Amino acid sequence: MDRGIIDYYDALAPNYDADRFENSYGRFLDAQERTILKRYLPRDGARVLDLGCGTGRLCDFAGEGCDASLRSIEIARAKHPLKRFIQADLAELPYPDASFDAAFCFHVFMHCRMPQIEALLREASRVLRPGGLLIADIASALRRRLRRSQPSGWHGASALDSRHFQALALGAGLRSLAMEGVMLLPVHRLPESWRGGLQALDHRLAGVFPDAASYLVGVFVKGAAA
Repeated sequence: MDRGIIDYYDALAPNYDADRFENSYGRFLDAQERTILKRYLPRDGARVLDLGCGTGRLCDFAGEGCDASLRSIEIARAKHPLKRFIQADLAELPYPDASFDAAFCFHVFMHCRMPQIEALLREASRVLRPGGLLIADIASALRRRLRRSQPSGWHGASALDSRHFQALALGAGLRSLAMEGVMLLPVHRLPESWRGGLQALDHRLAGVFPDAASYLVGVFVKGAAA
């Protein structure tokens, strides 16, 4: 992981949850991500790894968390004192092969260049048992093309379409089980009072047209199809 990304999240960590997820837009995003994790992850999260766990927002779904930002890890440990957290580069995970039944990785790939994404997928595949699940998101290339402004530098600059995302995962030994979408409606442009009521509609539409959503969430299985 680039040092600039780590420094950025170290600086954001103390106020990250409040700034990003304690508003109607953030709650909308959080709810959709949680719906997907509930659908696919094992109920017992003991052998589930949160890759890029940050400050531990989604670690109630995982038994362990890993992140390159030490400041974020410290906050995650304070939130979840009974869980294990490790600071490490996600492309060099400190776990043996086949350590986990499932892993998830949100808001990481969009900050990485394509070779880094490939390395992260290979490493995630390595630590999963055969038949294990990886759930990971990336900004949608189609949605990005429709935007008037484009990100500059590394921050959220990488995007993929479903076929490219699936191909990269397959190269790491991960076959596609499902492709979900998150945030299809232009929620940030709608009145705050409307957002909660549109949650279910947005989720249904994003599931049918994932490439048109803001984020693609790939659900992948380690190993060849039966």
